[in-house]
Amino acid sequence: MGKRILLVVPRFNIGGAESYVLTIALALRKAGFIVFVASGGGMLVKRLEEVQIKHFFVPIRLNAKFAATLLKRIVKRYEIDIIHANSAAAGIAAVLVKKEISVPVVYTAHGVFGHNQAEMTLNECDKIICVSEFVRESAISRGFNKDKLVTIYNGIDIDKFNPKKENNNIIRNKFNIPEAAFTIAIVSRIKNLRDKGHGDLLNILNRYKDAENWHLLVIGKGKALWKLRYESWRLGISDRVHLAGHIVDVQKVLDGIDVVALPSQFETFGLVLTEAMAMEKPVITYAVGGTPEVLENGKEGFLVGKNNLDALFERLKFLSKANEERLVMGQAGRNRVVEYFTSEVMLEKLLRLYSELKR
Repeated sequence: MGKRILLVVPRFNIGGAESYVLTIALALRKAGFIVFVASGGGMLVKRLEEVQIKHFFVPIRLNAKFAATLLKRIVKRYEIDIIHANSAAAGIAAVLVKKEISVPVVYTAHGVFGHNQAEMTLNECDKIICVSEFVRESAISRGFNKDKLVTIYNGIDIDKFNPKKENNNIIRNKFNIPEAAFTIAIVSRIKNLRDKGHGDLLNILNRYKDAENWHLLVIGKGKALWKLRYESWRLGISDRVHLAGHIVDVQKVLDGIDVVALPSQFETFGLVLTEAMAMEKPVITYAVGGTPEVLENGKEGFLVGKNNLDALFERLKFLSKANEERLVMGQAGRNRVVEYFTSEVMLEKLLRLYSELKR
């Protein structure tokens, strides 16, 4: 019988950490592990139920001690061998459990951590997985034990993220996007218009004459969705900005666009970039945080200086006119994902790490 793994994440809606947890839950289960997930709930819980992975409701962010009490009960009752926490809040609660019943704790840092004394207790985890070298170097600079830190890039299911030409026109037909129109997609929560670059893309569609016939497909929701809708209307480009909302099977949508852009102010990795690359789409992003580890500039897409709107436009303009180059970059992107960013590569490294833990 395989080891019993408890994956912990604050919420289980669509997002980078949540997608990561779902991916490894399915991969671990396939590898023969007995998998459990604890979270504050969310729309992805249904996916766990469909494959009969047991989920526990634990309000991780409500109170660390209370969350730890609930997690301890789960660990004891189901004889958990390893807690694998995702997010600082989950990691802090898991460390409290470890202090009482000595269960090994792995923490995956999806972002930079160590901002306060509570987060510094994550140093007591047995292993800390960093999703990029950028995150690892940041952790070392903040005083974390470098012997506990290991970089394991996020992996994706390349069978799921596999281009299918028959899907090419589905999304264009749904939103009345002309078949020949150059179409950019951005996939992200819409917390505001600055953090992930939604505002920059709106400004490009509005400001540059060569972009006056381009279309933007916005995938995701968030509290600033109303503001994005308003700005599109105010700028007079709402007929070219299409709001798709949350899409679980985003790969079916990516078939129908030309480029994925993520002009974020900060990214620790950029999972949506690898998903787009797997779908053979060129990607454009600001060279911030871990994004330079995802792609090589000019090969699978372009890295642009942060907040350089003119450079971002010029790269998009190049791709809008270069059909052949888009295809070449798209294929290079998938090749890179197959080599470095598959769920199989991630799982192999994760299993090696698990094997080093002692209870």
